[in-house]
Amino acid sequence: MRIATSALAVFACFSCPAQSPVPAFDVASLRLAVTGQDPEPIQAAPGSLTVRHQSLRSCIQWAYRMPRVQVTGPDWLNDIRLDIFAKVAGPADERHLRLMLRTLLGDRMGVKAHIERKEMQVYLLTVAKGGPKFHESTTEGPPPPWRRAEGVLTAVRVSMSDFAEQISDPLNRPVVDATGLNGRYDIHIDISPYMLSAGNNGRGEGEMDVTSILFTGLQEQLGLRLDSRKATVDVLVIDHAEKAPTEN
Repeated sequence: MRIATSALAVFACFSCPAQSPVPAFDVASLRLAVTGQDPEPIQAAPGSLTVRHQSLRSCIQWAYRMPRVQVTGPDWLNDIRLDIFAKVAGPADERHLRLMLRTLLGDRMGVKAHIERKEMQVYLLTVAKGGPKFHESTTEGPPPPWRRAEGVLTAVRVSMSDFAEQISDPLNRPVVDATGLNGRYDIHIDISPYMLSAGNNGRGEGEMDVTSILFTGLQEQLGLRLDSRKATVDVLVIDHAEKAPTEN
């Protein structure tokens, strides 16, 4: 009986999965940023993360990979600006860096959040008649930061789900990738001619219909189209956060 019991105990030890460690940076500095400075794009390199002058809300969005329109929380999250410099000893891709940032924000800023499913008006991103007008990337490596200028957006080695996420904010509505394109692509879109045309029609810049401009640019320059639908999507609910970080 003792032998049988011991055998069962040993078997139980092997059959119980070990708990995965919480992903965390090896070295991290998180401080309140100097006010009055413009935010810089979040820079994620293999094994390191740099954030300058980004709002706490933007940091949470990046950590959970959620567009602004799918995040709910207090308005003051936009007012808290952070500088973050963090590294991990071994190689870590962007997916793991996002998980590590979640841990850091939870430890230092008391961020607690959960996901809910909610029905919302969305835009379905599909390939227009005639096919896509961009090509699969011929280079390798992680995608570099998006390059943005006035009315111009350039992305290298980007997935269509990433592209859909990026255009959700200017459209103020979730964009769901339904293109069926599963590779990584080099994309360039310039909507400045459409903006100029709208301005020449006597409408002030503040009155420009950005949605219509993007609709036109996506179809004419990229061979993509957007259709309005209702769908159930993930929404990130921020339950708690602090206005100042704990000490490094």
